[in-house]
Amino acid sequence: MVDQETLRRRLALLQDALADLRRYRAKYDATALRTDRDVQHMVLHALYIAAQAAIDIALHASADGEQTASTTYQRAFEQLAANGRLDHELARRLMGWAGLRNVLAHQYATLDYGRIANTLANELPDLEQFAALVDGWL
Repeated sequence: MVDQETLRRRLALLQDALADLRRYRAKYDATALRTDRDVQHMVLHALYIAAQAAIDIALHASADGEQTASTTYQRAFEQLAANGRLDHELARRLMGWAGLRNVLAHQYATLDYGRIANTLANELPDLEQFAALVDGWL
């Protein structure tokens, strides 16, 4: 069963991380992200928190007793789409965020900061749209 309070807490984490990321996007360009370790750490941490919060929401929301348990982070978004709680195209894009979370968690030594800068500049709307949907579920 989905616990509304759990969703609220995870949504608050997602919204806070998104606020940080919007601030960083306005303040730091791709060059700063490639060259300034402090900027790298701030941006990467906020990206990780945002992606993990979205994943946690998807896992929790897809853990409803009527649904089968998700076996992967990406599958949790797929299940939400299959059950009509999430648009299939948005689910596909959010699956990419699950992949980014894994890169941030496990392959941080080989990060492509150009790709990270592109994510910061262009891909936050996916998480913003997801946050708005989750807010509507509450």
